[in-house]
Amino acid sequence: MNSPWGNRGELLRNFGWSYEYLLWGISWLNVQLMIADAPRAKEVPLDENGNPIDESQTITQELTTKEDIKNYLKGYM
Repeated sequence: MNSPWGNRGELLRNFGWSYEYLLWGISWLNVQLMIADAPRAKEVPLDENGNPIDESQTITQELTTKEDIKNYLKGYM
C-alpha cells in the first residue's frame, strides 16, 4: 500500500499492534525506519509460457563509444 493508512494497517497486522499503540505507544520515526528497513521480495520474471526466466544467461553489452551505441540501435531498427 502507498497511503499512510495502508501502511498503518499492514503494520498492525504484521506486528499485532493495536491502533492506539501505533498512534501513541511508538514514535512515528521508529515506525518509518522499520518500514524503510523491511525486507522486500523481488518478482521473478516469467516468459510467455509462465516459466521463470534465468537471468544468468542474459547477454550484456558494454557500450562505450558513440559507434557502439549507433551499431546497437541499428540492430533494433
